[in-house]
Amino acid sequence: MPALAPLSPAGTVSLAVTGTTGSVALSKAVLSQVMVTSAAANSIAFIKFGTSAVTAAVTDTPILPGTVQVFTVPNDGTVTHVAAIGTASTTLYFTSGEGA
Repeated sequence: MPALAPLSPAGTVSLAVTGTTGSVALSKAVLSQVMVTSAAANSIAFIKFGTSAVTAAVTDTPILPGTVQVFTVPNDGTVTHVAAIGTASTTLYFTSGEGA
């Protein structure tokens, strides 16, 4: 298996997360990786990738406080947005790019 290239960032967007689902368009419509950074010290957020209609629930993928996670997403245009909901107010940063 070939070595994966490091993430080449293509832009970052932020989302203010509350107890109600919200979404934001990712900075690049066709992408393969999204780095998610949590700025919070005490709030768990839950995210879900999809189209402009995507919504998040507390049963979706958790993002722990103060962490950075990288996700592989389809590179076919089906992922254009990300939604998030939280246990308390926080901000998440989504950096789109290519690589791993």
